[in-house]
Amino acid sequence: MGKLRLTAADYIIMAVLLLAGVAGIWLNLQQGSLSSQKYLTIYVDNETVAELSFAPEDCFNYTFSFAQGRHRAVLEIKDGRVRMLPLPEELCPRGICAHTGWIAQSYESIVCLPNRIMIVFSKMPPGEEGDIDSLSF
Repeated sequence: MGKLRLTAADYIIMAVLLLAGVAGIWLNLQQGSLSSQKYLTIYVDNETVAELSFAPEDCFNYTFSFAQGRHRAVLEIKDGRVRMLPLPEELCPRGICAHTGWIAQSYESIVCLPNRIMIVFSKMPPGEEGDIDSLSF
């Protein structure tokens, strides 16, 4: 059996596909930062605790309760980004939620597994379902 060789047309097709893929990824990442308003949802034990709306220039701290109201966590919102401030070591031994750092894109999230806390960006205002058919947990 003869050896297959790549032609100039093969290289052109590969380059076009690679450029199209990179352009698609870049456009997808840029689309999340176009919105002037950002929406954030906080879940504790798979239940919505808060839905926040903020502008990129807002700067404030938001405190919420978890573990049946026995403990509190603080989110810092600044320059269109969000981060979770460290929890006491006895509540969150590894502190991965605080070490996640700042999140600002719709594909990023903060998760604290020991306390069952999840913070995610939403693409639409709180209360609007958009094109979502169903949710499952």
